[in-house]
Amino acid sequence: MKTIKDKFKELLTLKGDEALLDARYMGIGHDDIFTAYDELGMDLPIKLLRNTNRYGFTDHGWGNGYVRIVEGHPFYGMEYMDIPVSVHGGLTFSQDIPEDDRHFPKGYWVGFDTAHYGDNSDTWTISAVSDETIVLFNQIYGLS
Repeated sequence: MKTIKDKFKELLTLKGDEALLDARYMGIGHDDIFTAYDELGMDLPIKLLRNTNRYGFTDHGWGNGYVRIVEGHPFYGMEYMDIPVSVHGGLTFSQDIPEDDRHFPKGYWVGFDTAHYGDNSDTWTISAVSDETIVLFNQIYGLS
């Protein structure tokens, strides 16, 4: 008998990232989604980037979290300030990334940063940034 992850993996093979639009109706969680992407050798629909800038006015956390929004999703192409999600400091990034970008796979990405007043590397560790990115992913794709 096939598991939900196996069914999602088949759908991901057939539809690519568009399978994410069906995930909320399948009852699949982000762990199984990310595992299916990994098993198929596909770029994950989330991305963490280490914060390498030093800001003179404030400290900052470990880095930033991003989620790829697939074409066909209601948020696709929207400016970050118009996307109704709740994430640390609000969304601070939205961009359609071309094929040859050195940081991101091609697609429409939104994200948040940890360079707000009071943010620091003790509070915003890589683990905390990862957790918040998963919260953002779950909100965007309607997962619990």
